Amino acid sequence: MIDVRIGYLPLTDAASLIAAVDFGFAEQEGLRVDLQRDVSWANLRDKLIVGHIEAAHLLAPLAIATTLGIGQVRSALRAIFVLNANGTAITLSTALAQEVEAARPGALKSYGETALALGDVVERRRAHGLRPLSFASVFPFSSHTYLLRRFLSLGGVDPANDVEIVVVPPAYMVDCIDKGLIDGFCVGSPWNSLAVDQGRGVIVALGSELAPDAAEKVLAVPATSSIMTGPAGPKLVRALTNASRFVSDPSNRERVAHALGKPDRFGMSAEVIARTLSGELVLDAAGRTRSAPAFIRFEGRQLNRPEPSVGSLVYGEMVAAGQIKASAEGAKLAAQVFTPEIYDRSFA
Repeated sequence: MIDVRIGYLPLTDAASLIAAVDFGFAEQEGLRVDLQRDVSWANLRDKLIVGHIEAAHLLAPLAIATTLGIGQVRSALRAIFVLNANGTAITLSTALAQEVEAARPGALKSYGETALALGDVVERRRAHGLRPLSFASVFPFSSHTYLLRRFLSLGGVDPANDVEIVVVPPAYMVDCIDKGLIDGFCVGSPWNSLAVDQGRGVIVALGSELAPDAAEKVLAVPATSSIMTGPAGPKLVRALTNASRFVSDPSNRERVAHALGKPDRFGMSAEVIARTLSGELVLDAAGRTRSAPAFIRFEGRQLNRPEPSVGSLVYGEMVAAGQIKASAEGAKLAAQVFTPEIYDRSFA
């Protein structure tokens, strides 16, 4: 057996990783995986680059930012498997959702109308000298930041000047909105659904609407890791491939939801998690629902294989957000983060 320590955050998009361990797919490949739950992306990144864990469930843009050394220690990472596409949503506090509805009755029925009404609210608050609205993302280098910026821009809101965007770890989002510290957030499931169930938030936009099939999380390892050259890499890829198929099968949904909901995993209602796996979402306390089959996707060669072109797309988002100046060298390094070498070797 090969021992591997892997860090993760309690998010639905870690389902394949957790299923690989809890349903025996890793063991079938001769792996003994120690899954270590964490609270923030910064913690996971730091533990990975200093060697406290060998691999991590990681934000795709953060893997690139770490490789480029933007705002942190430079350490080359490689994404050997794409864990999911989509799975995020934007939630407003119940109070802000009421303001949005008052500004444009019926606006909450579509994300485009919600964005326009939010622009009205921002302008009115500015005219009355009120504080800017505050929105949270999980990390500066994340699809959540880029989705939030895109959504705000649809309503004519300048993300850099008209509102405040702060960083909050996923598990703390609901508490922050409850205490009035933020007015809304963009986070991966199941935290949006938990906010709705607790009457603290209203889901107004899905990542699958704003940027369909965007790569979300990856399994990242250091570029110098033995996982890149030894037998553990292909074993991990095969285990995750089988687990992704298992998670994607509707007949396994209840088992997966219960596995994720256990106290040592998420410590959350399996029913809430099951809704995020199926895309059958409850949007608000009034019980409005939305069926979004593509809300989160886990499986498929075109999804799981880490294509260099995906790294290029993510790099483009980072440039567009003003986080880095475009350069040929930066683009090359970003593309190299997504390397299909181990994926292809796993099935040779």
